[in-house]
Amino acid sequence: MTATVKLDNDAIAQSGLAQSGLAQSGLADYEHHGRKTSLPTHTVTHTTSNDDDDGGNDNESHYEGKPTPEELRTLPRVSGKIKWAMWTIAFVELCERFSYYGSAVLYTNFVNHPLPAGSTTGADPSPDGNPGALGLGPKAAQGISLFNQFFAYLMPLLG
Repeated sequence: MTATVKLDNDAIAQSGLAQSGLAQSGLADYEHHGRKTSLPTHTVTHTTSNDDDDGGNDNESHYEGKPTPEELRTLPRVSGKIKWAMWTIAFVELCERFSYYGSAVLYTNFVNHPLPAGSTTGADPSPDGNPGALGLGPKAAQGISLFNQFFAYLMPLLG
C-alpha cells in the first residue's frame, strides 16, 4: 500500500481537485470530493432473427461493414502466398534472437567464473567444471549482462 491510500477525503477536496473544471461541467460536485456521482446506464437486449442468409449465428454473420452479395461478386480477392522476402526476414530475425540469448550466457560465464586450470580459452576440460575467464563474480556478470541488454535495445532507437 502507498501513503496516498491513507489520505482523508477532505484533504483531496481541499487540494482543489473538487473545485476544478469538473464541478462546473457537472461531472463532479464538491460534496462527493471530485468523484463522479452518477454513471450512464445501458440496456442490453438479445434478439434473434430467422432471416440468416448463410445459416450462421446472428453475432457472427451480421456485422457492420459486411460486404453485400454484389460486393462479394465484384471485389477482387487479395489473398495469396506469403512472399519469399517475408519468410527471409522472419528467419533472419529468429536467428538474431537465438544468437542474442545464446551469447548472453557465454559472456556471463566469461565474466563470472575464473579461468579453469589447464585452459587457455576459458573452456573447462573437465565435464563438471564451469567455463570462464575473468573471475569477477556474479555482480559484475549481471552488470555486464544488463548493460548489454540496455545497449542492444537503445542503439536501434539512436540509429
